[in-house]
Amino acid sequence: MEKKVLIVFNHPAPYKVNLFNELNKYIPIEVVFERSRAKNRHLKFYMDNKFNFPYSFINKGNFNNENSFNFQIKNIIKNNKYDLIIMNGYSTISELIAINYMNKHHIPWTLFINGGLIKNDHIIKKHIKTNIISSAKNYISPCLEADKYLNYYGATKNIYHYPNSTIFEKDVLNKPLNEKEKQQLKIKLGLDLKKTFIAPCQFIKRKNNVFLLNIFKDLPQFNLLLIGSGKQLHKYQRIILKNKMNNVKIIPYLSKDELDAYYMAGDALINLSKEDIYCHTVNEAMAKGLPVIASKNIVAALHLIKNGENGYLVNKNDKKDIVNALENVNNNMAYNCLISAKENTIEKSALRISEIIKKLL
Repeated sequence: MEKKVLIVFNHPAPYKVNLFNELNKYIPIEVVFERSRAKNRHLKFYMDNKFNFPYSFINKGNFNNENSFNFQIKNIIKNNKYDLIIMNGYSTISELIAINYMNKHHIPWTLFINGGLIKNDHIIKKHIKTNIISSAKNYISPCLEADKYLNYYGATKNIYHYPNSTIFEKDVLNKPLNEKEKQQLKIKLGLDLKKTFIAPCQFIKRKNNVFLLNIFKDLPQFNLLLIGSGKQLHKYQRIILKNKMNNVKIIPYLSKDELDAYYMAGDALINLSKEDIYCHTVNEAMAKGLPVIASKNIVAALHLIKNGENGYLVNKNDKKDIVNALENVNNNMAYNCLISAKENTIEKSALRISEIIKKLL
């Protein structure tokens, strides 16, 4: 008899849809999405989604960017017999209701995380999170850095690793662009030939871009491209205008294919985020041979960056540390970036997760 595997995920992020499509080739899965889109995501983010696996949307009781309050997940679990239940989160009220139901009725469940950072939680909040996370039977984690998060909240065993990825094998360049090819692409994109740093992200406080802009205010010899959208857009524009920063350009949200051209033309990706539980742009940039300068508060950076080889890890508010990385990062790191990216693809991720699922079944 065919085993039934349920995966619960908040919204159909394209990289997860791609992963589930690939995973379904190895093992039959059923996916329940709590909503059809997250409110803080650009509409373009979802436009290319194609679902090649059984799925359904709940779209009930949604509020804020990604939260929801309904009993639908619980009811789905209650009214069906699953051999394995994988929760890709525990942060929405709907997820908590489902987890509470499973714990109360001794239904084992697996926690699948995209990453995680330990925070200085209030003792009560830490106690609640520990009770939830430690109640899972198994854990699927992207790296040792994320394991620390699980360990902190009570997960001490049954942790399985998978490569967290948003790129296919075909997305990784066979070889990096040389300096002449980069210059030609910069001209094609309407850029000048100065050393150019790419910063694709949401324009929100957590991304620490105000500090980044204050650094580039004193570096007219370098270009910065801020690519994205968000609440802080007008604040960035005021800073740029006030300081006459001709070396900074804001580019509206780009699709993945559009962004790839800037990755290939750029000299490095820069991300000084105050915290990111993973951050897929690190691997996406490396797939195009682009070295990465990123803060030590980004889990993907801690996992993928090897200092001086494929980029630099920096302290998020240490101007001297960051400027040193900006000055020293170079195209000689490109091959090492590609080597790293080839080990972190959707195909490798799906294969590994299928092996984990079969073991858990």
